[in-house]
Amino acid sequence: MKRISFILVIALFSLGSCHEELGSAQPLPNCPLTNTTHPKAANYQKIIDKFMAAGAVGVSVTVRTPEGTWSATAGKADLANHIDLSPCHTLGIGSISKTFTAATVLKLQEEGKLNINDLASKYLPDEYVKNIHNLNKATIKQLLQHTSGIRDYLGLVGLLNIHNQSVKAQSAHENLKTIFGKKALFEVGTDWSYSNSNYLILALIIEKFGNKSAFETVTEKVLQPLKLQNTYASTTRPASLSRGYYDSFNNGMMRDLTKFDGFAVGGQDILDGGMVSNSYDLALFMEALKTGKLLSAASIALMESPTNIQVKGIPENLSYIKDYGLGLFLLDIEGKKGVGHGGNVHCFNAVAYYFPEQKVSIAIALNSYSSKLDEALYDRETIKLAL
Repeated sequence: MKRISFILVIALFSLGSCHEELGSAQPLPNCPLTNTTHPKAANYQKIIDKFMAAGAVGVSVTVRTPEGTWSATAGKADLANHIDLSPCHTLGIGSISKTFTAATVLKLQEEGKLNINDLASKYLPDEYVKNIHNLNKATIKQLLQHTSGIRDYLGLVGLLNIHNQSVKAQSAHENLKTIFGKKALFEVGTDWSYSNSNYLILALIIEKFGNKSAFETVTEKVLQPLKLQNTYASTTRPASLSRGYYDSFNNGMMRDLTKFDGFAVGGQDILDGGMVSNSYDLALFMEALKTGKLLSAASIALMESPTNIQVKGIPENLSYIKDYGLGLFLLDIEGKKGVGHGGNVHCFNAVAYYFPEQKVSIAIALNSYSSKLDEALYDRETIKLAL
């Protein structure tokens, strides 16, 4: 959930780097994922209505419950070409990518290829270990839970430089070099600070296993076993990708800023925020992750193990976020406990949660950003409509 600081991190990811212009979103008029038949359909429709009233260009919502799956959309995938957004369209998911990354790391542990209590340096080139402060002392687990103290490569000054000068999306390797020599925030394991650098380092570790990219390993270990056909860990953009819109001045005027790809999207192995999916796959993924369809019970328990370090900077309206596990936020909404993550990449904003007692997963994906939409996305009342 990009909201850590929280507000600062959203601001950071909202800056982008110039990237090649994407084509128009492909029309998908007969999407087989659409299903609006459900006993609680009226409640779920209120979620969509809430975002459209807040000025969304397009919103996609999926709720999975024991009674069935409800999946619907409203608005446009491409305003200029009058293309409606469908549940089959894909969108940037930002830091929800971190949950896929964590699941991949735990899958590698189950296969005996690594141990999350190992020092990360065991699996990394010396160049990175010597030049990134704290990396010689941090374990893989501490990277996963953001207790490494390693500085975020998406620091404001660096982002402004990227925004002004960069003409291409950069790889995990390239981005990590921007923090070479930068002082760590704190001693390893003594505090908590959300750092995208942690998950780029994890991408380098994942890359070590097999003659393939980290993106390819995520695809092999997570996407293919769960048959997530609308989720992409790749530098290639699917034709189904919606265009993205941004209310730059919070005046209700949405501008098409698709050409400004979020810096976390587009480069090779950007597993801190570079994946693409839709609400249907995200809801399915969160449910599968928590119900043992991918990982063992022991691995699931590890993902949910709290840091027990105060998560700082949470505004009052986000007080339902109680802690962070391994690639998962731990939630408590009026006694209903859940897990999940959120993500923002410039124009795209999304959340995906699972509540085990209720056996409910919910995913919301937007192709437009404004402070008003962001507030609605993280409003506990929005989540309660699914419960």
